[in-house]
Amino acid sequence: MKFPHSSAPSPDIKPANQPDMRFLFPLAAICAAAVLLSPSTGEAQSSAVKLRPDQERAVELALREVEPAMRPMARQQLAATFANFNEAQIAMMIARMDESRAKAANAPAPAVEATRESTPEDIAFMRAQFEPVMRKHHAVQVEFDTLVNAKMDTYCPKSGVYARYGSGWRYEVGQFMTESALGANNIEMRVSVAGEAYLPKDGRYTFDFSKVRTTFDKAAVDAATRIACDKVHAIGKAFLGKVDSLIARKDWDDAFKAEGSANAALEPVRRELQAAYDRLGAGDIGALQLAMMNGVRVK
Repeated sequence: MKFPHSSAPSPDIKPANQPDMRFLFPLAAICAAAVLLSPSTGEAQSSAVKLRPDQERAVELALREVEPAMRPMARQQLAATFANFNEAQIAMMIARMDESRAKAANAPAPAVEATRESTPEDIAFMRAQFEPVMRKHHAVQVEFDTLVNAKMDTYCPKSGVYARYGSGWRYEVGQFMTESALGANNIEMRVSVAGEAYLPKDGRYTFDFSKVRTTFDKAAVDAATRIACDKVHAIGKAFLGKVDSLIARKDWDDAFKAEGSANAALEPVRRELQAAYDRLGAGDIGALQLAMMNGVRVK
């Protein structure tokens, strides 16, 4: 069965050694205009660009909105672009920059929502929401594990059923193992860890646990397990029918290949059954985690 796994890295995390670059709105607008207005020459710009005084001023104004560490690189890019602009275009660019700065200076400061630490009463309020759901979900996981493992034992072949062995050799279809352990973790530990790791710390929240599965279809799980195990039996019987004649001829190489082919045939069955368990079962704690991390603050 699948266990909770770490999520993929956040897209906000930059690769190692990549510089942190932030262009604010005025420079973003200037660069966009520069691309649109710059004539297409088809030739690479020289790194040493001679600029007129008005072009130099435009570059300096634009650089004010660039992180200091990135200014040398940005200066080259802007100089190469602005070198193609005539006096009228540069004047227009400077006017736009001045206009953008004036608007930014007069814009009201964004409202900052006051935050506070969660009180013991807040934590008790939130715990009363998540703990019953977490305990019920865990109980269903344990019930699912018990059913799956019992049905696997009932329907699937035991080790050695589809095997042939002699003095110094053995060929077999390996035992089909897809045991479930969703509820293996201690529930008390799960409750305490989740309460520490996933609950908000800045106030009181309500949570939507409607996507947390707390029931499952036992008949459907039984049927999916039986169908998969029937396929395993068929693979084992076909293997014996083939390997017996190879062993009789002492064709050990082909017997080894027949064993590998039979065991490879189990993998699609395993994947199909796992997909059925994921669809039908109680699932891991991912839905609980998401609900607790996306609560709605109580005003």
